[in-house]
Order: sequence, then structure tokens, then C-alpha cells
Amino acid sequence: IDKGNVGGLRLAWSIALPPGPNAATPLVHDGVLYVHSFGDSVQAFDAATGDELWHYSHKLPGSSRPTVKRNLALYGNKLYFGTSDVHEVALDVKTGEVLWDAAIAGEGSGFGLSGGPLVAHGKILQGINGQAPGGAYIVGLDAETGKEVWRFYTIARPGEPHGESWNGLPLDKR
Repeated sequence: IDKGNVGGLRLAWSIALPPGPNAATPLVHDGVLYVHSFGDSVQAFDAATGDELWHYSHKLPGSSRPTVKRNLALYGNKLYFGTSDVHEVALDVKTGEVLWDAAIAGEGSGFGLSGGPLVAHGKILQGINGQAPGGAYIVGLDAETGKEVWRFYTIARPGEPHGESWNGLPLDKR
């Protein structure tokens, strides 16, 4: 787009997203536009025509409420995103079929997800938000299986470096 052609730009297609605060950045790859919208809905569209290729809606348990998400991640043939009930889900990019669904925190834990996953060296990295005894953490999940490979706590545990720097405050109060 430049000064010479900007006047010729026209709307190619549009869609209405589900009502609510839609804050996620769409992801485009190989002519497909992926959108994660409020209410844990993920859609794939033909980027040129706007035709919907597939639609996935994550079912929340009764105790969970929808929350805002910020991004999706793509690695190989999988699309990754976090859910309002603190799960990480991998969908097949061509069909929208669930390939795996991994709980990152327990229901009612006090944690949530707003920032989306990152991918590095075959691992899906997902941080949590919120407050709960023992503090927050970041998990590394195997990109193929969703199994947790590692967990890094953002507050040092007793017996770890700096884990005794809390003036005797027990872990569940940190």
C-alpha cells in the first residue's frame, strides 16, 4: 500500500465476532486467517474470500466465565490457544479437530490465562495470571502431546535459591 494505490482499497469481506471484548490478534498463515474471539471461540477463514473453513467452541464448566485472550500460536499442523478454564488446546489447522486439551491449573484455582502461548523448540510456553497460594508459574508443554515437560514458579520455593528470603513466610502465603 502506498500513496498511488491507497485510494483504490475496498472492503473485501467482513465478519461479526461474538459479542464481548475481542482483543486477540488474528493469525494468518498459508492463506488462512485464524481468529480467537470472546467466549473461547476459534474460527478459520479463507483469507481471500472470508469463507469459514471451520469453527471450534470450547465448552466451559458452569463455574468458569469467559475471559479476554490476546493471541494464538501456530507450530507445524497445530494451532494453540488458552481457554477461560485455564486449559491449553491444540487444534488441527486444516480441520479444527481437537488434537489435545491440557489443564494448566485446576478449576477454581484463582488462576487464569490472558496472554497466549509462545512456541520454542517444540515446546508450548504458557504463563498464567491471577493470585493463589504459592504464586504463579509458566509451563512448558510438549507441542505434540500437550504433556507438561517443565514448570517454572515465579516465586522461589523453600530450598531453592532465594527461597528463604521471605522472612519465614510460608509458601501458601506468598
